[in-house]
Amino acid sequence: QLKMSRGFIENLIELFSSAIVREMLTDLDKRLKIYVTDIIHGILKRIILTIAGITLTMVGIIFLLVASAIYLSEYLHSTWMGCIIVGIIIIIAGLILYAASHR
Repeated sequence: QLKMSRGFIENLIELFSSAIVREMLTDLDKRLKIYVTDIIHGILKRIILTIAGITLTMVGIIFLLVASAIYLSEYLHSTWMGCIIVGIIIIIAGLILYAASHR
């Protein structure tokens, strides 16, 4: 009878310990999912903000370059001279950036 009660106690302990471990793993799984989700949201937010910033900057630069080309065209009394000068400046800046990135 002692052997039977010992088996019962061991089964009871195993049942409780497995329930506790299962609960801990479920809690750990939830925390891990939340942690990974937060990291992914942070990365996506940073990427979206970077893309939005680059897009707005490019639109601003385009407006600035078009306005400067129009201004130079009026100043030089030529329809295309301002566009040519601004285009040459853009090409030179692009070549400098390209050369600096491959250095």
